[in-house]
Amino acid sequence: MTDTRRRVKVYTLNEDRQWDDRGTGHVSSGYVERLKGMSLLVRAESDGSLLLESKINPNTAYQKQQEDEKFLTDLFAQLTDEATDEEKRQELVNFLKEFCAFSQTLQPQNRDAFFKTLSNMGILPALEVILGMDDTQVRSAATDIFSYLVEYNPSMVREFVMQEAQQNDDVSKKLTEQKITNKDILLINLIIEHMICDTDPELGGAVQLMGLLRTLVDPENMLATANKTEKTEFLGFFYKHCMHVLTAPLLANTTDESPSKDDFQTAQLLALVLELLTFCVEHHTYHIKNYIINKDILRRVLVLMASKHAFLALCALRFKRKIIGLKDEFYNRYIMKSFLFEPVVKAFLHNGSRYNLMNSAIIEMFEFIRVEDIKSLTAHVIENYWKALEDVDYVQTFKGLKLRFEQQRERQDNPKLDSMRSILRNHRYRRDARTLEDEEEMWFNTDEDDIEDGEAVVSPSDKTKNDDDIMDPISKFMERKKLKENEEKEVLLKTNLSGRQSPSFKLSLSSGTKTNLTSQPSAASLPASPGSPGSPGSPGSPGSVPKSPSPTAAAITTKGGLVGLVDYPDDDEDDDEDEDKEDTLPLSKKAKFES
Repeated sequence: MTDTRRRVKVYTLNEDRQWDDRGTGHVSSGYVERLKGMSLLVRAESDGSLLLESKINPNTAYQKQQEDEKFLTDLFAQLTDEATDEEKRQELVNFLKEFCAFSQTLQPQNRDAFFKTLSNMGILPALEVILGMDDTQVRSAATDIFSYLVEYNPSMVREFVMQEAQQNDDVSKKLTEQKITNKDILLINLIIEHMICDTDPELGGAVQLMGLLRTLVDPENMLATANKTEKTEFLGFFYKHCMHVLTAPLLANTTDESPSKDDFQTAQLLALVLELLTFCVEHHTYHIKNYIINKDILRRVLVLMASKHAFLALCALRFKRKIIGLKDEFYNRYIMKSFLFEPVVKAFLHNGSRYNLMNSAIIEMFEFIRVEDIKSLTAHVIENYWKALEDVDYVQTFKGLKLRFEQQRERQDNPKLDSMRSILRNHRYRRDARTLEDEEEMWFNTDEDDIEDGEAVVSPSDKTKNDDDIMDPISKFMERKKLKENEEKEVLLKTNLSGRQSPSFKLSLSSGTKTNLTSQPSAASLPASPGSPGSPGSPGSPGSVPKSPSPTAAAITTKGGLVGLVDYPDDDEDDDEDEDKEDTLPLSKKAKFES
């Protein structure tokens, strides 16, 4: 019978820096209690005496004279054999863990060869068996080995699990015909189950496994070739075979309007699941969208807004904020159809006026909707939740949303306004350069004698337009624009005006075109000014000398807020002349001035 053990030659370096032959023996590895670690053992083939006993150290390099794949094959066979003693299996898996840790010190080329050899020898099937065992120490060491493989080459792990799923599907078809259930668990589902069932109060193992899953589902490290795209294939596999396992604890805990279990460890676990789902929303556009809408995942997630743990409620809010941030109308219609702002508004009102992270996060979400002008969500929020939010005045977010909604509704009722804006914009900024040159040439070629006093020069391009057709919609647009500006000022300055002293003059705007300027001075509050009758130096007082009138300042209150006015008294005749000149201007010239 042929001896299959590894046969080696042992040399030692003497004091003269020469190599001494110690003999030939067989090498093995094992845990040595005296050295407190895995060690290499070489026993002489003649009498079995110990030729070498050396602890495996990452800082020590070992060279082998020949490739011996039999060693790894035997190692994996012993690891997966049910007849292997538990203590022996623990020693073997610890040795394999240190072996992988030692590989981190190798050069990239040697490390690639090392992991390829492990993969070819069947390390992933061996890990799948080890992870399914009950020994927690063995499972922990196997998790560390799996992390080395994922960090080295996640594509290698993805390829294995997809091949495994294909084989299981083929087996399941045959077993279905025989009415037998296939209970084989995929490696990646085994990782998810260990994450969910972690018994550590701090969930240290679950955090590590969640990081590995995140690496596996990250499209940034997926390969794309001419024949196939790893992203498409793996994500299709993951959402078909694995996503339901990941979301199982979330769906089980959100069947009612509040979480079924709200202890700290469950909240930590659900926060990890939400973190991974939020990552999927950001990087898996198509697959996660279909899964969320078809499984009504967002509704279940928002149930966690009622959790007593603030960090879990914030995780649920962050998940929804990530969805809204995509500005995808498929998501928006799903949110509106299911009224999924209701849990957020309830949480906001329940939080009250407390200035905390929950308050800021909710306001920021609504502010994003307002700033980005997401019309569908703006209309939905105002139409359904305005009565609950209208009293919130310490921020202008909700009043700004209301203003956006009213502007949007006004544009829908008057579609000509949008066309007027585009006409004015094009007329103001996008006029043809050749037209401008022609008008300038015409201006300089015109004799001044040919132009009568008060006559306005109109460009040829404006003469071709119908003045009545232009002025009517433009004047309406300008009136509406002024009203909108006043409304915006009222919203933005309302809180700033509280507590201010009433001004001396008020400007009241009636519904018509008249403007009434009323004065409310008091003898105690206002001193006699040079421009007022009865004061020293005024034209009406005795002994006064006529002087040029000085400007009189007045504070004016309009609908939009305080406006400072300076009154320059001029002769009435000058005003009348200016009005006469303005009346003589043609309509097209007025349109230019107004624009």
